[in-house]
Amino acid sequence: MADLKKLIDELRKYPVETQWLEFKHNNYTPEMIGQDISALANSAALYDRECAYMIWGIDDVTHDIVGTEHNLQTLKKGNQELENWLRSLLSKNADFEFHSVKTNNKTVGLLIIHKAANQTVTFEKVAYIRVGSYTKKLSDFPILEAQLWSKMRDLKFEEQYAKSDLDLIEALSLLNHTSYFDLAAARRCGRNCTLSAAGSNSRKAG
Repeated sequence: MADLKKLIDELRKYPVETQWLEFKHNNYTPEMIGQDISALANSAALYDRECAYMIWGIDDVTHDIVGTEHNLQTLKKGNQELENWLRSLLSKNADFEFHSVKTNNKTVGLLIIHKAANQTVTFEKVAYIRVGSYTKKLSDFPILEAQLWSKMRDLKFEEQYAKSDLDLIEALSLLNHTSYFDLAAARRCGRNCTLSAAGSNSRKAG
């Protein structure tokens, strides 16, 4: 949680919104959020950012923390949880996470959106992009669309982050690190055994 507070403070230092950063006060229109997730994921890929961000409870002009009245994790669209509703209409490669952060005795909503990988992120089968601080249909900007596809074609799987902004404990909890250390130990044993066998054979030969 402390890392999320630090992240919010760092993002607030930007003088204006960017192609991968958007501030909101209390606007939680579901369709807008879906379009923005698509736009921010695609823009993050285009501008070489691992993640993009939407933050609620921040003044659009001063970037002061004003707090928000809602919790992203409990919001609903009709009778359905907002996150489930969004995921049902976003393309399968959309990767995002909601956080509700208490800071300065106020609640800030943080949406972390991972960059698009392999293909554009779409909402209701339409891809969006950020043009300045505005969300637009990607198809209306063919030059940006071509640049984005070029970036994604050049991105190698091995160079992508599976997850980011994790501390050591969180990272280890997601890794099968015991298997890694077992394999590393086996390799060390293999080398030592080979050396031992070689030494033993040389002594016998002598």
